[in-house]
Amino acid sequence: MLNNFTMEPTTHGLEPIDAAVMMKKYVALLGLINYGNVEQKQQAKREIRELDNIIHYHLNSLAFDAAERKLGFSEDDLRALNKAVS
Repeated sequence: MLNNFTMEPTTHGLEPIDAAVMMKKYVALLGLINYGNVEQKQQAKREIRELDNIIHYHLNSLAFDAAERKLGFSEDDLRALNKAVS
């Protein structure tokens, strides 16, 4: 018997609207990291680390891939974002 299972972006234990709000907050925090003053950058880095753990727990990798495509991030953009958060 064939299994018709297909991988799709999913959220686990989190409503899609909540995931969307978290992703919007994530983008806002990235903006503060890139353009804020020193205090804002430090606060945003703390908050984004906490948010990152929550998001990665609840969303599968395909959800991240879908978000990257919709936001139009290039590989260079993603490397810069990861560097900014680290």
